[in-house]
Amino acid sequence: MNQRGSALIITILLVTILVTFVTEFAYEVYIDTTSLSNWRNAQRASLLAKSGMAICASYLKPALNSSYTYVDKIVFPVEKDLGEGAQLVIQIEDENTKFNINSIIYPNGTANDKALASLKKLFEYFKINPELALTITDWIDPDNEPRLSDSETSAKNAFLWSVDELKLIKGMDKDIFEKISPYLTVYGDGKININTSALPVLVSLHPDITEALAKGIIDYRENAPFESTSHIGRVSGMETIGTLLIGNITVKSTSFRITARATINEATRIIESVVDQSMKIYFWREG
Repeated sequence: MNQRGSALIITILLVTILVTFVTEFAYEVYIDTTSLSNWRNAQRASLLAKSGMAICASYLKPALNSSYTYVDKIVFPVEKDLGEGAQLVIQIEDENTKFNINSIIYPNGTANDKALASLKKLFEYFKINPELALTITDWIDPDNEPRLSDSETSAKNAFLWSVDELKLIKGMDKDIFEKISPYLTVYGDGKININTSALPVLVSLHPDITEALAKGIIDYRENAPFESTSHIGRVSGMETIGTLLIGNITVKSTSFRITARATINEATRIIESVVDQSMKIYFWREG
């Protein structure tokens, strides 16, 4: 091969190497730029979600001045133009609509028989073996005395921090958890808000409350919210039972779950918290 041919081959090789370097550099710049943009969008979405939590707090404060709570859940998008296709959706959910699973054990460690009976009845409503309530009781109570065979095995022997902990308990499979978890909480004072609670929770309040009586409670509050717990006795059939519920029910909620979902250019951040009536935070999660 002559000198001119060799020079041409070397030139082609150099150009090929140079193109490869340029392509590699351009790709890395693109990746870095995209990552930076995604990070920026994610940070902005996170800040927007936190702003949503502040909006919820300002919304809740005047609502808490009312003598009763009658809405179980509020979901609303923020309609204001937030720029760059940003979206913010806020949800406020009443935790007093649910049965507090920790209420089956008193702070001194003994069983709350009335609350345990309610939990059993709630399980029965969903055709779940009520003995599972006993296993949950052994999981929470501080002693090591089993109510059922192996019900103290690997028990936590302390109050639940989250409803998700139920998944760790023997007998709590995925299907059961999905059925029952929407009606359970670990927050609040354990009192059920008769203005907002769902039919299964109302049924569980007392052994003598039938589905028909629970529907009667719902029908009554749709016309006018209960302004006092004693007013439940005004529901047909609840005259006697209603007096037995005083102390276990409420008309004003004290715990709320707040969720703010912010999206900016497909980057989404969700913040979830549980607060009490003084806006004290009991739970906070960002994702």
